[in-house]
Amino acid sequence: MRQIDPPGSTDLPSTQGLTTFAIVSRHHSFSSAAEELEVGQSAVSHAIRQLERWFGCALFDRDHRGIRLTEEGRILADGVGAGLARVHQAVRDVQNLHDLATEVVTISVSTATASHWLIPRLARFKVDHPEIDVRCVTTDSDRNFDTSTVDLFVPVGRARWPGCQRWPLMEETVYPVCSPEYAASLGPTPWSLGVLMGAELLTLQERHRSRMRWSEWFKALGAGAPDGTGVGVTNDYTVLLYAAMEGQGVGLGWHHLVDDLVEQGRLVRPVVESVTTAEPMWLNAPPGRALASATEVLRDWLLTAD
Repeated sequence: MRQIDPPGSTDLPSTQGLTTFAIVSRHHSFSSAAEELEVGQSAVSHAIRQLERWFGCALFDRDHRGIRLTEEGRILADGVGAGLARVHQAVRDVQNLHDLATEVVTISVSTATASHWLIPRLARFKVDHPEIDVRCVTTDSDRNFDTSTVDLFVPVGRARWPGCQRWPLMEETVYPVCSPEYAASLGPTPWSLGVLMGAELLTLQERHRSRMRWSEWFKALGAGAPDGTGVGVTNDYTVLLYAAMEGQGVGLGWHHLVDDLVEQGRLVRPVVESVTTAEPMWLNAPPGRALASATEVLRDWLLTAD
């Protein structure tokens, strides 16, 4: 198990201690910070105590409900967060100097968004902008996600990201999808909502709610459905879509992810109803730093892409 070095006796606390503090303040949790750092929680607690001893004041208020930044802690968190963001940007800038002809932009999206939306479009972007190298990293949870490691990101869930720049990428429109064979097995389409309720409703096995579930979809249409409606077949949305294509039931389809599959005939819409949420899908950029020119080019291209 790695150890966290205590602060030294210089004019500044140790870099490791400040990094640990930044991670704790981002998660509002010692245990989550320990998980990200791959150390024991006691090591994180010790590093924070050493940092508080160095400053001579408490950086967190602690009670039975958890931890909260003090006024001093908030000032430090803002400064350290912005500083680390600049360090990450400087590292990327130096790395890019090794290939002066290519600028690198890193974007994070979910696995499903990468497979069914982003990657099919990047070939066209590369033709338009051969001087920009787009690196796609995937994550299927917003928990423990460090925004400073990327240039752009599309969150998995609906949570807001304080301080981040953001732009509306597309409407969030959701409707049921299934294979043509499964649709035919339950009768002529379009089905009524009553027929849909009696179908095998595929859903994600999620530890933490991210986006719309069946119960919310039915409720948005004014139709009653008990919470927990649906059969949890997987925790991977791409696998859920394949289950739907293989005739195992009906899944909720996000328009930007399933539109091509519907056009290809691999999926069909068994009902005419759809739900468009009040919040669009957002394209985000980390706080505390200006966008590089290549990042601005990719952002503008994505915001106008078909």
